[in-house]
Amino acid sequence: MDGERFLLSRGSRMEVHRRDTFFALGAVRPLSEVELPSMVRGAVTPDGGFVLCGEFRVWCVAPDGSTRWELPDGIWPDGVRGDRVRGDVTVSPDGSLAAVVKSTLVIDPAVPAVRGGDGLPEPRYGPDVLLLLDTATGDVLGRQPLDVPALLTAHHVWHPDGSRLAVSCWDFWDSWITHWLTVGGDGLRVLGGATLEEATAFVPGSTRLLTMRRAEGFGGSRESNELASYDTDTSERLAVQDVGDLLAGWADPSGARPYVLDAERLILSVNPRDGEEDTRSRHWLCDAHTLRPLGLLDYSEHPGAGHPVTPLEDGTWLTRRGRRVDRWALA
Repeated sequence: MDGERFLLSRGSRMEVHRRDTFFALGAVRPLSEVELPSMVRGAVTPDGGFVLCGEFRVWCVAPDGSTRWELPDGIWPDGVRGDRVRGDVTVSPDGSLAAVVKSTLVIDPAVPAVRGGDGLPEPRYGPDVLLLLDTATGDVLGRQPLDVPALLTAHHVWHPDGSRLAVSCWDFWDSWITHWLTVGGDGLRVLGGATLEEATAFVPGSTRLLTMRRAEGFGGSRESNELASYDTDTSERLAVQDVGDLLAGWADPSGARPYVLDAERLILSVNPRDGEEDTRSRHWLCDAHTLRPLGLLDYSEHPGAGHPVTPLEDGTWLTRRGRRVDRWALA
């Protein structure tokens, strides 16, 4: 979250902790917390409140659990058969803005409804819409159609300075479809995008966006597992690294993901394949400019590093395996 606090997920509960107290004492009482019912996701606001989203609802609660605001019914015009939230809601680095993608149900009496096998009319969807919200009031500050019905889910990646946002939509036929946009007083503006690639992180101090392209489900000449970077000003592809050699038949390509440590370095984390005796994750340190691997991180003296990596924006990072959380730094 910031230099003093961080967000911890414990199953269905989200907790906000003071960073120094948690690292010094371990299990301590959180500053604030919220229970997430099934199908509800959330992000934290600067004062320890939470912006939450369910399948057909987006709302904000204070640290004491009281509701601050909820998006009006007009956003969801047709109840259960209508517009749906696509994926998570995310909050900008300074906590002032929230982003969420919703589907758009098309209702046109002049077009005959197509009925499914159960006799019920099949819903028709138009382009999904990215909403930019004021976290203090819930006001909609910007709307941007994304030119594709995501069908399944969407997720967002904020630039560390909050000036840009990348949105990746999972399309049933074409894998990830990614857009990158500027965020400002005039709302949202699409700068460019890429297909078959999932946005993962912005590199601080630059306009570069990292993406992952995974081979599973693709065929023929398109089979490759690639880590790439784009200049989001020009949409130029700046660097690419085929990570197949790093996986070497040992890891699951669907689990490969980069985590940015700082402007110069990133960690590429990969999951072992199911059934492998060695179930530890492997983390490659890579150059953030060229994306080339610098070496495999050695956790042998202190085993227990899990697959997810949480950079702390000071060159250190956390890993988690089960209930264990470890903090690491380069020697």
